Amino acid sequence: MAVNSKKAFLIAASRTTVSPAGGFLKDTPIEDMAAAVLINNLQQLDIDTSEVDDVFVSNAIGGGGNIARLCTLKAGFSSELLGTSIDRQCVGGLDAIIQAKNQIQQGQANLILAGGVESFSLRPERHYPLKWNKKATPLERPPFYPTDNPTIPLGDRIKALKETYNISDQEEFEWVQNSHRKALAHKPIAAAEIVSLTPNDTIDTFAREISNEVYRKANATYGHTHPCNTAPKADGAAFVAVASQEMVKKINPVHCVEIKDGFTLGGDPKSFPILPAKAMNLILKQNNLNWDNINQIALMEAYAVQAILCAKISGAPIEKINPFGGAIAYGHPIGASGAVLAVHLFHALKKTSKTGLAAIAGAGGLASVLLLDNR
Repeated sequence: MAVNSKKAFLIAASRTTVSPAGGFLKDTPIEDMAAAVLINNLQQLDIDTSEVDDVFVSNAIGGGGNIARLCTLKAGFSSELLGTSIDRQCVGGLDAIIQAKNQIQQGQANLILAGGVESFSLRPERHYPLKWNKKATPLERPPFYPTDNPTIPLGDRIKALKETYNISDQEEFEWVQNSHRKALAHKPIAAAEIVSLTPNDTIDTFAREISNEVYRKANATYGHTHPCNTAPKADGAAFVAVASQEMVKKINPVHCVEIKDGFTLGGDPKSFPILPAKAMNLILKQNNLNWDNINQIALMEAYAVQAILCAKISGAPIEKINPFGGAIAYGHPIGASGAVLAVHLFHALKKTSKTGLAAIAGAGGLASVLLLDNR
């Protein structure tokens, strides 16, 4: 990996509330969600669009095309700003931030807005012909590696991982219950992260109290990956402002958190849920750190078993993971989910002298990780 001498910083961050598919964001186009958050980032910094070199937008299940161009024009950016669209599925939102960091460190830009946006509610329906000139089959997802069968839900791999690593039903239930409880308690704090799109916006509407009875009924009705132990399909947007040291000196932002490191790595496509464990340990090693040096971990909870295993395999202290709740409790707007993690961390670190780490897995065998420091 390249060593860069320049520094990169997060100087603003915000998101919409995360709303389950069919919820109150169900009729909000992705460009409207993205534009509201992009504009809010600029308002936090008291600057206009002319200061921005580029906008990186992750989107996973939209209609394709240059999503970034659509979002930047909606937000009022000059037509001369190109916009950069990214599709790395679940890791895309965090990867957009990592790619922005890399450009800043290489001296190619001074200020980039980066993140992601997704609408499960308004996603176009995908159809795939299995052979030429045959009737196309509606599928929710594309294949992620050559032997992948897109008719098989990704969650089908979770049961095998649970059995291989001996994760108990009770352990899984307790993770789910704690994620929801922390998210419910966090709602007053989460308000600082959120851009309201309507006068009636509510904060992360899916969070609730989960009883053992409700959990077991869901398991019996839907099978192993069910509505309680799987992050719900969701709508939402999240963006951060990534700046050079020169830009920080120029605009003197209220908050400034250094991006110490960040990268995306590849691995076995069939073991993608646990790949963040490898990424987390690698980023600690590269920066001569251990878990005692990390104050907070924002870990994507696509599935409860996946999050439990990432914690166990990496050695990450559970008490430091998602202290304000995770995606099990608020949802998974795929292209935006990694950026949501970064927004959580920025707001947790901006007023403290602490270090945080964000990590997320991606279908096809990907994991992205970001290390932030405010010391």
